[in-house]
Amino acid sequence: MKIKDLKNQVAFLFASAVLVVGGLNLSNARAQGRRGGGSSSSSSSSSSSSRSSSSSSSSRSSSSSNSSRSSNSGGSSRSSSSGNGGGRSWGRGDGQSRSRDNGSSRSSGNSARSENRTRDRSNDSNSVVLTSNRERDLNSDGNRRRDRDRKRDRDRDRDRDRHFNRRNVGLDRNRDRDEWRRREYERGRLLYRTRSYESSNYGYYQYSSNAYEQGYRDGLFTGASDARRGESYDPERSHFYRHGAGGFLSIFGSPSSYGMAYRDGFLRGYEEGYQNWQSYFIGGRFYR
Repeated sequence: MKIKDLKNQVAFLFASAVLVVGGLNLSNARAQGRRGGGSSSSSSSSSSSSRSSSSSSSSRSSSSSNSSRSSNSGGSSRSSSSGNGGGRSWGRGDGQSRSRDNGSSRSSGNSARSENRTRDRSNDSNSVVLTSNRERDLNSDGNRRRDRDRKRDRDRDRDRDRHFNRRNVGLDRNRDRDEWRRREYERGRLLYRTRSYESSNYGYYQYSSNAYEQGYRDGLFTGASDARRGESYDPERSHFYRHGAGGFLSIFGSPSSYGMAYRDGFLRGYEEGYQNWQSYFIGGRFYR
């Protein structure tokens, strides 16, 4: 009776061990099925083989049942340890792969952010460079316009000053010439005395008035021409005065009487023409 109770206890313990081992294998198979799905078949086959081996060993003798119990207990402990170790190894590998994925994703995100930041900095620097170049171009254009305007104003002022200076020089020159002519006129009046026409001065020469009038006309033209050209007061320089025969005809009788009246008229006309030459020369032509 005791032997029968002992056999029942051994069988119960063996069945319990088999159930524990099967539950552990089933949990490991489920964990492996979540990752790959391929290890579930191997775990189920191993559990079925363990069940068949346990059922065959239970029908043997008590001596063999003791040895199989010890072997099964050792096998169950090994299988449980191996199953637990495999589960740990799989869990550890999954965590490592996840940590590697998270690290790689973080590193890629950080690299993308750094690249975007670098690109933004480069865009900002390019915009700053473009702005500075545009400002420099605007400043250079403004400087060129200012320099051009300043040069134009300087040229205009120089031309105006040159014109004023030329006009002032011309005015000064004209004033100097007028002063010189005035001095020459005063000197000539003292040197060459003139007298009005009187027939008694020429011995009541019949044609003395004709000679005086002809000499006056020639002297007026010669004096005005000399003053216009800036010549000195010198009536003797003219060939009319030296010859003293301008307009002489044979019917006028004595050439000496004619020449005396002619020279007096010439001196009087030369004095008038030299003093008031601007009244007789208009537009480069002589008008009496």
